[in-house]
Amino acid sequence: MRELLEMLREDIAANRGQAKGALVVASYRVAHAARKPLDRKPSVLALPVGVTYRVLVEWILGVEIPWGTPIGRRLRVFHGVGIVINDRAVLGDDVAIRQSVTIGNMQDDGPCPTIGDRVELGAGCIVIGDISVGSDARVGAGAVVTKSVPPGGTALGTAATVRLPQ
Repeated sequence: MRELLEMLREDIAANRGQAKGALVVASYRVAHAARKPLDRKPSVLALPVGVTYRVLVEWILGVEIPWGTPIGRRLRVFHGVGIVINDRAVLGDDVAIRQSVTIGNMQDDGPCPTIGDRVELGAGCIVIGDISVGSDARVGAGAVVTKSVPPGGTALGTAATVRLPQ
C-alpha cells in the first residue's frame, strides 16, 4: 500500500498541469494494484475496481491501457485521448505519451514493444511489433515504428527512419 501511494504521488506530480493525464494514470495504478496485489490472488475489489476503471478510462476518457500492462514509475500522459496500449507491451520509467499513440502488435497475440526509460512518444505515433525503443529515445509525431530504436535515438516519419544520437 505504501508503494502504491508513493507511485500515485509521483504520477500526479509528473502530470502536473495535465488533470486528465493524472486521472488516467492514477486510475491505472489503483486498478493495477487491485488486480494482483503483491503477487497474491486478486482482491475481492478487483472486479468492481476493474469495471469502474474500464468504464471511466476507456469508455469515457478514450484511453485504452489494460490494467495488467507493466508500466514503470512517473508515466506522463499529455492530452490523453485515443491512446491504445497492448497489455503485453512493457513501458519503463518516466515515459511521456501524447494523444493518439498506439503501442501494440502486428498480428493477434503477436509480440509487443518494450519501451525504455525516459522515452517520449509524439502525438499520433504507432509503435508495433517485437521491437524495443531504447532509453532516452524519442518517437516523433505521426511516426510509424516497426524497427527497434537505439537508446538516445530518434524515430521520424511514416515507415520511420532512425537517427543515432550525436
